[in-house]
Amino acid sequence: MLSDILIQSIGQFQQDCSKLCERNYPAIHNRGMTEHHMALAFTRRLSRTLSEYSHTSTTAPLDMLPKRDLPHHFRVSCELGSVWIVTQHMMNASKTYRRKLMKDIAQWKSEFGFAIQPNDLLLVLADHWLTRSQSSRELIHWWTGVMPDEMVKYQSQGISLYESDSQLSQTVEQHFSMSPYYLKIAHPLKRVADEELVRKYVQLYAVIECNG
Repeated sequence: MLSDILIQSIGQFQQDCSKLCERNYPAIHNRGMTEHHMALAFTRRLSRTLSEYSHTSTTAPLDMLPKRDLPHHFRVSCELGSVWIVTQHMMNASKTYRRKLMKDIAQWKSEFGFAIQPNDLLLVLADHWLTRSQSSRELIHWWTGVMPDEMVKYQSQGISLYESDSQLSQTVEQHFSMSPYYLKIAHPLKRVADEELVRKYVQLYAVIECNG
């Protein structure tokens, strides 16, 4: 049940981001959405969805960051279990940033392993602005393991995507013996002029069973 609600919230979050874009255009298009704001927005969405199903939830930041940094890792808990949310804005998609994401997951598992329950879920939430670099153009394939169906629409916006020689699911399995069972990308922003999706901005989601 918690899994269904989380996946529903991921879908609803795209609508939230579209509204956020409308209110804050062009700030979002100028890369104005921070990890902190993205994480807060998602926790609020998840809490609302839980409430719609009559589940009372609590939200708490995870103390994994220097005190000067605003929190962007959270725990949303209810009687069904907890969703642990690890968020990263990938300034670029290099191996350095991918390793940083793995380090964040490792730190979460190390510091909060005592509190993780069998029904809990880990949501890895990231976003990225696609550039012309090889690593950036490989990111979608690295995250999902497949190339998008609508390649022509990416190309129409000047975006060429490439296959990666590794995948997120393999990396998580190797490092943590856990396997993402739900991998998704989304392009929640739209151009004001023609309502076309801004495919250069991508949000990436991975849902992992904590006991898996």
